[in-house]
Amino acid sequence: MRSRSFLAALSLTTVVAVSSIGCTSRSQVFEGYSEDQLWTAMVATARAPQYDDWKVMNNEVHVDEASRRIEIYRVLKRTLVSPHADPQRESEEWKLQVVLGRDEELGQPLVDFTARQVDIPAHVWDEADRYFLQMRTLLGPVKTAQPAEANSESETPMPPPLPAEESSGMDEPPIDPLPKSAPQK
Repeated sequence: MRSRSFLAALSLTTVVAVSSIGCTSRSQVFEGYSEDQLWTAMVATARAPQYDDWKVMNNEVHVDEASRRIEIYRVLKRTLVSPHADPQRESEEWKLQVVLGRDEELGQPLVDFTARQVDIPAHVWDEADRYFLQMRTLLGPVKTAQPAEANSESETPMPPPLPAEESSGMDEPPIDPLPKSAPQK
């Protein structure tokens, strides 16, 4: 009887442990961008993912405009070729949720990236970082206010002129930087 309760407790503990590591999240604050800019970049990144070392076999994207939430189901495949080893076929399956929110402490837009599956957290973090990098590439640099010295957006302010060198009083000829060729015999 006692062993049954022990097995039941062990089973319950295992279920709780596995379900607690099932979802891994990563968040990033995007200062200087509007929520509309971020939402557009989030949707574009979800619909057209870019990978250097994987081929996208399936990419199903559900966009919920009202709650600013994106659900992604993605299948990736590749053949990994290493020296002195047989090629290995690999595949990854991602079930992702990306949500646009707000960081209350900073008052800035926040993007939450969650993997809705059991996976190694470091792999999820790598995928989240790839997603955020693609978003930042689409967004471009943050637009800041132009300094008052610049006349227009395309004109770069010129630095002040260098101070004039004081003359030593001797008029010396300029030094010829090219050596003269040796006379021929």
